[in-house]
Amino acid sequence: MKKNLMIDLSKFLMIVALILLMAGGYVINRKKLQLREAANLPYYKIELTEIEDGIYTGKTQTSFLHLELEIQIENHKIKDIKVLQNDGLDGEKARPIVTEMIEQNKIVVPAIKGAERGSLVYISCVSTALARK
Repeated sequence: MKKNLMIDLSKFLMIVALILLMAGGYVINRKKLQLREAANLPYYKIELTEIEDGIYTGKTQTSFLHLELEIQIENHKIKDIKVLQNDGLDGEKARPIVTEMIEQNKIVVPAIKGAERGSLVYISCVSTALARK
């Protein structure tokens, strides 16, 4: 009886381990696909010296993040970036990239560690908005 119980317990533990491995693999694969999706978004080389003063709106949607931004340009500088919509994964974690863009007056700034996917979406959204000048 005790031997059967040990066999049942070891089978149960093996099944649990297999399920955890499969779930981990799924999560890792999903993150890779999302990162690839973010990397394939449109990115435009924008010279801020060529952008006129005004308010520009950008909207970018991926399978994991829906983002809408309002970018204010004044004297060829990024004066403000307002987040109008931020629904999904990495959106809030990547939000500090807005401050970096304003402080550095650049669209392409280093991604926020741990929120690389969201950072790429922010960069794409700003560059797309300003490309529509």
